[in-house]
This record gives sequence, structure tokens and C-alpha cells, in this order.
Amino acid sequence: MKIEPRIKKRDKERTKSKILKAVGEVIEQHGTEKVGVNLIARTAGVNKVLIYRYFNSVDGLMEQYVTSGEYTSTTGEEYLENIGVVASEDRAKTMTSMVLTFLSDLRERKATRDLLRWEIGTGKSMLSDARNEVALRLLNRIGDLPNCPDTGALMTFITAGIYYLTISKDYREKMITVDLQSDEGWHKIEKVIEDIITNASK
Repeated sequence: MKIEPRIKKRDKERTKSKILKAVGEVIEQHGTEKVGVNLIARTAGVNKVLIYRYFNSVDGLMEQYVTSGEYTSTTGEEYLENIGVVASEDRAKTMTSMVLTFLSDLRERKATRDLLRWEIGTGKSMLSDARNEVALRLLNRIGDLPNCPDTGALMTFITAGIYYLTISKDYREKMITVDLQSDEGWHKIEKVIEDIITNASK
């Protein structure tokens, strides 16, 4: 009798994971304008009733998508939980690793970039509110960079640059001298990000 609730919970989490993964697949294959309960349910291979049961609405589903590892690995709960207590001298290294993982995810995940473009175009704040909440939790977990007067503002600036650069790579070859279509170009950006965070903490 005690095993059954655990099995049901596992089944529920497995189903929710399938639905969240289907959101990215729908965006990548059909575009943000096709995001809807019917297509997501069909792609996930589940009854659409389960989307309403687990997420209440499409908006609720999209909010959970943003805070899941499907959007970027750094917005997932697992990533946050794996960050332990960070000593002051290790914060720059931890923050650099987080930012570069975020950059790599955005480069690889077209669905996430498409969702960002859609959000900017529609002016919806729902998804950015969800992202901000996750970002604040990450910053609180890592802690402020030593000797940096405003770690939050620094991360805001770097994050905005990453958003713009990764979205830009979908429609332009270069930005000034950096080739956005080559790994070499992105390695240059990664090195600059590392230098900015390291120098800000000195």
C-alpha cells in the first residue's frame, strides 16, 4: 500500500518532464506561435487534460518550462541544489562557470532563443519574472563577488550581452571583429567574460 503513492509520484514527475520537453520540441519545430495545449500534448504523447492538471494553463506551463532544465540547465532546480556553500575566494570561479554554462546552453538551444525573441516581441513579463526569480536565487546561493560594488548589476550586464549575442548569431555572421558562427569567436567572448568577472572581484 505504501509503494503505490511513490509510484504515482514518479509517474507524475515523468509525465511532467515529457510535457516540458515537448514545449521545446514544439517551439523548435513549429515556432512560438504554434505553442498550444493540443500540439504540446500530441508531441508529448499525453492527454491534454494532464497539462491543465499539472500546470493549470499554458502560461503556467511556460513558467515552469523557464524554471526547468529544459530552458537552460542553469535555471533548473538540480543546478541550484548542486551549488554548495561557496567560499569568498571561489565565488568568481563559480560564477564564471555558471555564466559560461548559460552561454553554452543558449548557443545550443534554438528553442530557448526563439522563446526569448517571442518574449521581447510581445512584451510579456511573465517569463522574465520567472527567470529573475531563478537568477536571484543563484546569486544568493553563490554570494557577492569580493570587492565588487554591485554583483547584481554586473551579472545583469553580462546576461544581457549573452542574450543579444546568442540571438544575433541566428541572423548575422559577425559582430564587429567577432565571428559569431565559429567556436573561435565564441571562445573570445568566453575569455572576455572570464576576465570581467575575475577582475571585478579583485
